[in-house]
Amino acid sequence: RVTNLTEIGYSINNQPLLLVEFGDYDPAVPTVYFVAAQHGNEPASVDSAYLLARHFARGSPEEVDPILEKINLAVFVMVNPDGRDSGSRGNVNGTDLNRDHMKLLEPEGKIMQKAFQKIHPSVTVDMHEFGGAGTIIFQVAAPQNPVTHPDVLAASYVLETDVIEAINEEWGFGSVTNYPPTTSSQDSSIHRNHFAVHGSVSLLFESAVSEEYSERVRLQSWAAIAVIDEVVDDPGYYLDARQSSDEEGQEGNDIVYAYLFECNDPATTETLRILKDHGFKVGYKADDESVTSIHYETFLPKTSFPNGTALVPMDQIGWRMITELMEYTSTKDQHYTNSPKDRGQDAWRALESVNYEVNDNVCSVIAK
Repeated sequence: RVTNLTEIGYSINNQPLLLVEFGDYDPAVPTVYFVAAQHGNEPASVDSAYLLARHFARGSPEEVDPILEKINLAVFVMVNPDGRDSGSRGNVNGTDLNRDHMKLLEPEGKIMQKAFQKIHPSVTVDMHEFGGAGTIIFQVAAPQNPVTHPDVLAASYVLETDVIEAINEEWGFGSVTNYPPTTSSQDSSIHRNHFAVHGSVSLLFESAVSEEYSERVRLQSWAAIAVIDEVVDDPGYYLDARQSSDEEGQEGNDIVYAYLFECNDPATTETLRILKDHGFKVGYKADDESVTSIHYETFLPKTSFPNGTALVPMDQIGWRMITELMEYTSTKDQHYTNSPKDRGQDAWRALESVNYEVNDNVCSVIAK
C-alpha cells in the first residue's frame, strides 16, 4: 500500500533518511505528516513512526482503505540516525536539529525542509520524548510563534485538544497536558513553530521517559491515530487552514511588495542561501526607477535602488514565511532568529511594486 519509499537524503555519516508515503496525493485531500527522532536519544518516536507506517502498509483493507480515501499520509521514520547510534541528542556535529530549521546549517535540517516542500502537508506532527516523573505521561503542544496564520493556529489547538481527550480517555484524567509555553518555545527554529509559519497545522508530541519503553511507544502511536482520526472526520477543515495560509499574499501584500538588499552587504550571501534553502524565489531589480521603501528596523525611507539590487518578491505563496525570515518585529530575538538584525543585514521593505527578474544566482549575475 506504500505509494513511495524514498531515500530523501543522507545523514552526515551517509545513512539514508527514509520518507514513507501513502495515498495518491490528490491536492483536494489533506496530507498528514509525522516526523520522528530529530533527537537521537529519544528512540520511542522512531518505533512509533515505524509502527504507524507498518500499520498503514499491512493493515486490513477494511480499516485502512477508508482512511486513505480521506487523507494522504507521510512518515519521516528517523531524522537523526547518527545520533540514535551514539545515543546523543544532536547529530554528528553536536547540533540540535530541532533548532536548525531557520538557518539550515546541517544536512539533516535541509532534508527536513526538502521533505516538507515535497509533500506540502496540511498537518505536521513532530514526535519526541521528555524526562521527568509524575502523573503526566504525555505532553502535546500547538505552535506558539506569533507569526502563525490564525486559521493554522486555531486548527492546531483543535488537534491538541483531541489528542489530550484521547489519551485521558484511555490512560485516565490528568495523564496528559499541553506543553507549557515558554519564551524559547516560541522560537522559529523549533519544528512545530517553523512549519506552522509555513502553513501546516502542527503539533509536538512528548512521551515521558519515566514510563516503560513499550508504554512510551504506545502513547505516541495512540496520539498519532487520534490526529489521523480527527483529520479524517473533517478533512476539509485542515485543507482549508493550509490553503488560507498559502494564499495570504498571493496577490501581493498591501504593506510590503518586496525586500531589497545590496549584494555588497557582507550578510547577503548568507541571506540568499537561507532563502533559497527554504524554497524562495530570489531575483534582482530590473530597472533604475526609484522605489518607495523603508528600512526593516529603523523605518528610515530610501528610494534609490540601482538596477541589479538583490530582491525577494513578496508575491509568492505564504508571505508569512518571508516575514519570519526577513522582518524583525519583536524585542524577543528568538522569535526571529534569522532576522536581518541577527546577521547585521541592511534590508528595506518596498511599499510599491518593483520590476524584477527571478534568478537564483542573483549576486553572481550582478557581479558579471
